[in-house]
Amino acid sequence: MNWMVIAWPMVTATCLTLALINLRIAMDRGRRAPHLFFSTAALSVAAVSAFEFALMQTEELVRYQSLLRWSALPIGIMLASVVGFIWSFFGTGRRWLAIAAILLNTVADLVNLLAETPVIRHAVALHETTIGGVSLVVPTVISGPWSVVEIVSVILAVLFVVDSSVTLWRRGGHRRAVIVGGSVVFFFIASRGFAYMVERGSLEMPYMVSFAFIGVIVAMAMELGDDVLRTASLSRELHDSQRRVDLAGQSASLGFWELDFNSNAIWANETARMLFGIPAGEPVDLPRFFACLHPDDREGVANAIKEAVDGRHDYEKEYRVLREGGEARWISARGRVEAGSAGGGLLMRGVLLDINEQRKSEAEMALLRGQLAHTGRVSTMGQLAAALAHELNQPLGAILRNAEAAELFLNSSSPDLDELRAIILDIMRDDRRACGVIDRLRALLKRKDIDPRPLSVKDLLDEVQALIRAEAAARGIRLDLVVRPGLPAMLGDRIHLQQVLINLIINAMDALGETDRAQRCVTIEADAEGDDFVGVSVKDTGQGIPGDRLAQVFDPFYTTKPNGMGMGLAICSAIIEAHRGRIGVESRDTGTVFRFTIPAVKRDPP
Repeated sequence: MNWMVIAWPMVTATCLTLALINLRIAMDRGRRAPHLFFSTAALSVAAVSAFEFALMQTEELVRYQSLLRWSALPIGIMLASVVGFIWSFFGTGRRWLAIAAILLNTVADLVNLLAETPVIRHAVALHETTIGGVSLVVPTVISGPWSVVEIVSVILAVLFVVDSSVTLWRRGGHRRAVIVGGSVVFFFIASRGFAYMVERGSLEMPYMVSFAFIGVIVAMAMELGDDVLRTASLSRELHDSQRRVDLAGQSASLGFWELDFNSNAIWANETARMLFGIPAGEPVDLPRFFACLHPDDREGVANAIKEAVDGRHDYEKEYRVLREGGEARWISARGRVEAGSAGGGLLMRGVLLDINEQRKSEAEMALLRGQLAHTGRVSTMGQLAAALAHELNQPLGAILRNAEAAELFLNSSSPDLDELRAIILDIMRDDRRACGVIDRLRALLKRKDIDPRPLSVKDLLDEVQALIRAEAAARGIRLDLVVRPGLPAMLGDRIHLQQVLINLIINAMDALGETDRAQRCVTIEADAEGDDFVGVSVKDTGQGIPGDRLAQVFDPFYTTKPNGMGMGLAICSAIIEAHRGRIGVESRDTGTVFRFTIPAVKRDPP
């Protein structure tokens, strides 16, 4: 059997098969360059093999010279493709070496094709020889003046591959550097050395460099094949992971969605469609999505999406979806903006969660908290009734005395009008003072929801001190007020925070019942806690709270007082939590410290 008829067509078929496979892979994968360069190199080796097969059977010198001349073209393309493959696959190496090798080889091939006679190598005679029982045509070749340029280009290509492989080795890519880089260097040197020996007459054989080149192709294919296998494995793992995520999403009632901003098309899984009331087969886009939203929420959702896209940050929004029959359900959406695959524009992927029951629970809790706070306010005011009566008696008594004095002046034959005006001004001032006491009492007793607004810390503490001053005086307790300068305003509800402070101050005064009169003191101190909160502390000089009871003081119906209801501190805790603040207690040798924090109003940057 003629082995030559089997060997070269096998090389050609192998290279063509590998080239087509990797060309198909390059069309589907994101990282296309290595597969494209490999396909070009494999096609070039297939062409070299076909030229060699034709040369070994050509007995006409003129045809042999033409085939030999044109065979340099696929060899040059193969060299450029292998260099490009190493550059894109390794990602290392000096670029100037690669460019120089490709340019020199390209120039040499163009000059060789355009010149009247070959300038790289030229066959001057043919004769037959027998190898393995098969007669083959062997040329006598002389080297042209441009053969040196071709050799230099091969040397530069080898240097580039060596440099790229060494750099890859240092980065930890040992296997790839040895298999691909080592094979390319070895077979480049082997093929050029074999061709040089044939041209010098040292070997009486035909050109057979395609066998060396196919070694390079096989080494490259091995590593690319590993990449493909890893990709397939990752694809299976991704598929399994996707199934697990879908199962978890269904168990947690999570809806998954993806928005393509190029087409405005939206992909949504079964749970997401169910939340929006969209049938499985119906296409979904942005207009269809906005049509499902409550009219009051559409603008806010559109602005949130635009801000997420413009700022390339996460998307987060809660909104209402209108279902059949006009039912509105609350949905929480979370998403992330990212670039599409292969430069396909922007995408936003995210999840949906039905929070309708949570919103209902929050509304019910807010209602109960308001009722609890109202009950606490009324209970607290019962303790303050005597103190408030004392506060009213003073301005009312002053009004009465001034009115009696005015009557005496009016009964005289020539009343002093200036003195009467002064008396009337005193009456007006005392009247406003009494009205202020009554207004504070009415506001504290009035049932209302929490309405957070910017509050001056000092003004709030002054108002509380005015309400509690008479009670403190009756008990012989000194009130000290310490407000750190430069405090930002706090964001809170004035009446609810007054109630918290009154509860804490009355508790502090109750704790001083067995303390010596000279040592009875309650200190109210306000300071900043970081940049985001304002802290208020209420300190007493009593005996403190036993350590085993500290964890229970905020529990409803827990009290240390004989006649206490156990609701005061529970109400305080509920109010502070509703303000998104914190409250705590600390027992010291010198007394007890209750401290709560309220969010501060953000200051504008200077």
